[in-house]
Order: sequence, then C-alpha cells, then structure tokens
Amino acid sequence: MKTKLLFFTFLMSFVLNIQQTQAQTLAAGDIVVFWYQADTPDAFAFTTFVELNAGTEIIFTDCGAVPGGTFDPAGCGEGATIYTVPVGGLDIGEVVIWDDSAPAPEFSDYSGDAIINGSSGLALSTGGDVITVLQGSGVSPSFIFMINGASTQFTGDDSVSTTETNLFTGLTDVGLPRTAVGVGAGTGNSQEFDNAVYQGTYTFNTIEDAKIALTNPANYTGANAITDEPYATSVDAIPTKINITSLSTEEFELANAVFVTPNPSNGKITIKNTGVAIDKVVVTDINGRTISSYDLQGTTVDKELNLSSLVSSGMYFVAISSESNTTVKKLIIK
Repeated sequence: MKTKLLFFTFLMSFVLNIQQTQAQTLAAGDIVVFWYQADTPDAFAFTTFVELNAGTEIIFTDCGAVPGGTFDPAGCGEGATIYTVPVGGLDIGEVVIWDDSAPAPEFSDYSGDAIINGSSGLALSTGGDVITVLQGSGVSPSFIFMINGASTQFTGDDSVSTTETNLFTGLTDVGLPRTAVGVGAGTGNSQEFDNAVYQGTYTFNTIEDAKIALTNPANYTGANAITDEPYATSVDAIPTKINITSLSTEEFELANAVFVTPNPSNGKITIKNTGVAIDKVVVTDINGRTISSYDLQGTTVDKELNLSSLVSSGMYFVAISSESNTTVKKLIIK
C-alpha cells in the first residue's frame, strides 16, 4: 500500500509539472500593459489576469495597425521583443518589467517574420508609439492588448506613419474593461506623450475590478520627461504583484465548481455545475470576438449548449460568471 501511495504521489507531481510547463494560447485582455516609457531607458510593465504556464511565448511590438485592423501587409518595419514565461509560471497579478538597458533573461529580440521584419528588438519612439501584445506572428497574429501613447484615439494609419495606429481586429477601445487603451496627449494622430503610467491603487477585490481600473484611460498620467511629477512617483509605486483579495476564495471556488464537457467537443457542450448560481456564459474566439452569449439567470444546474453552427475547429474560451466572479475555461472544437 505504501509503495502504491508513493507511486501515486510521484505520478501526480509528474502530471502537474507537465501541465505547468505546457505553453498556452491567451485571449484578448489576459495581459495588460500599464506602463510604457519611450524616453531613455525604454521600458514597459505588464501584468497577467490568468495563470501563465512556463514556456508560453508573448510578443511585444511597437508595430501599429492600419485601418483594416491588421498590420501593414507590406511590413511594419519595426521590431519586437518576445517574452518566454519562466519555469514555475506566473501567478495572476504578477508584474513583469522590460527595460532595454538591462532586459530580464526571459526577454529576447524577436527574430522577425514577413510583417514584423525588424530584428533589432523593441525600440519605442518619442515621436509617438504603441505597444501591441500578440501571440503567433505578424503574419497570423492573435491580438491580446495594445496601449497607444501617440493619441487618445485609434484612428491613425501605421502604413502612413509609424507614430500612428488604428485598432487591431478583436480589440476594443470603448467601455470598461478595454483591450486597447489610448493614453496620448490629445485626440489627433501623433498627439503623444513620451511616457505614460497607470496611477492608482494596486489592491482590488476581483480580477474584473483590476481590469476595469488598469484599462481606464482616466487613470493614467502622461509626461514628456521621466522626472516629471506625478509620473515619476507613479512609476516608483509599481509593485511586483497586484493584490486581488478574492483570488483565494470566491474565484478559486467558482473555477473548481464548474467545468465544460466534452472537451475536445464537436460543438455540443455541457456546463457541468456543482451547485453555484451561474448568471452568464460568454463564448469567444482566440481574437476575443464574442461567438455567443447566454443569460442563465442564476441557474445552479447543468446547462447544455449547442455551438455547432457557430464554431469551426480550433480553440475557444468559455467565460462562466456568477454574481461576483468569472472563470474562463478553454474549449477545443474538433
């Protein structure tokens, strides 16, 4: 019996380690950049609203969008840095800082592709710039987030000027929370701040509260010199981890009280529920586009959903919300 228990413990440890080192696909809004600095030294900070598995790769580029919501098909001509989540992964709320004067070893220059063809790494322009977060490549991207220091709006054209940007497909710059935040000095193209940073509390009750605060342009302060106040004070206040007080209780309990089956699926799924009052289910694709939304009015029983006519093969995300919390499950469609 003792031998069996030891083997079981070893097996569970082995399985958990495999899961922890399995790279993952992120959805729009899973990552938020809340500080960018184009004055020397170039820098930015991001946090994660999902647990990130070791080996997951995330690209950060100063390439902007053209009006069609894509990169310039002729190539954006700018560079990028790629972040690889280290062994052990990242917890929700952990803050990662890139500083081009001494980048952490998890960052490396992106070697480039047919669209993001700069190979010299990320270099932010004081004439106005954007940080775009994506996975994949510039040829077949999955957009996660963007912060625009060149304007408060996303009405520019990156093919006309690298100090302009439009809005990438699948991201939104309206409502709260957002997945694209304009923090420039004005509404016109290239009405920029060299630097901008979130200014406010880093303690929140829920993940949703944190997302709303960190993606609200009203909560940002801009500056054209890194010594300007209150910009400098706000940069000094950036923590190593955002404090989300409910993570150890309600959200953890919700995540473990509901699950999606079968997974992989042919489109017909069941939200299995162990008794939690579920208010809403939203299905999105990997670009953050809503596929379908269901108002479940506090149901505590299993709910069958037929997505067959709405989805094709690939990865989707199922956001399941109670009155105060949301958990997101990955769904694979065969």
